[in-house]
Amino acid sequence: MADSDFDDLWQQICQNHHHKPLTDSTNTQLIDAVVEGRVDNDKFVLFTADSQSAGRGQHGRSWLSGQGNVFLSLYVPMHTRHARFGLGRLTGLLSLLVGFYLANLPVIEQINHERTKEHLPLIGVKWANDVGFYDDNRQLFQKLAGILIEPVFAKQPVALTGVVIGIGLNVANSPVIADGLYQAASMADIWQSSLGKLPQAHEWYQPICHGVYQAIMHHNRLCDGSQARADFVRQFNRCHVLTNRQIAIYVRDDMTTVHQAGRCLGIDEQGALLIDTTDGVQAVFAGMVQLAK
Repeated sequence: MADSDFDDLWQQICQNHHHKPLTDSTNTQLIDAVVEGRVDNDKFVLFTADSQSAGRGQHGRSWLSGQGNVFLSLYVPMHTRHARFGLGRLTGLLSLLVGFYLANLPVIEQINHERTKEHLPLIGVKWANDVGFYDDNRQLFQKLAGILIEPVFAKQPVALTGVVIGIGLNVANSPVIADGLYQAASMADIWQSSLGKLPQAHEWYQPICHGVYQAIMHHNRLCDGSQARADFVRQFNRCHVLTNRQIAIYVRDDMTTVHQAGRCLGIDEQGALLIDTTDGVQAVFAGMVQLAK
């Protein structure tokens, strides 16, 4: 499919769009709907909500926020003879690609253009699943969006039928982060009058889904070898907010002990984070990363 075919895909998504004022988790609700056969697992399906009470993020963290923000989950089928377009296979690069394309949405590019004029830190992607920017004065990552990708197994015999890509974007307000490892920011916090009127939450659905579509297309090309992974590595590292910074890695459930530390070199072709440490270059495949204190 060419990028121009997204218009046709968007029509399918709109026909399979389910919205609730309040839900526990859009990811949970969508996965259950696919597994239970309440929606077609060969088609794209979109679940959104005005607010959610039990949202989930990476490393088992909660993603809670009030109304006026984006709570979106998109089911993407695996590419089969029944699905005209879908995911070729699932790898760890997918979450990096989704983050990359979200950080490069046209509206984000416009914001960064204005921020460049004022010498403000640019919005980018933070390994592995966040979009935001670093507040150098406070030495804290300001998180605008988070991504959670979960596989869906729904057929007999049990097989991977697709993935649910959950995206939370702070538009109108910023949730409070309890552990202080990062701070949430919203589009309203950084929006400038020169950009016009701030889009409301529902106006972000189409550009976000288009970004996910681009990520899937790119991921399929990387997996089938039709596009070199080295090209994506260079693109990602250019907009990666950690590149060339001193960082620390924490393991899950232990946010007090530094597991590894050193200078971030970016990612490699497998999507691992490369760190230049006293013991040489180390590849990190999982963990929570922060600027070194």
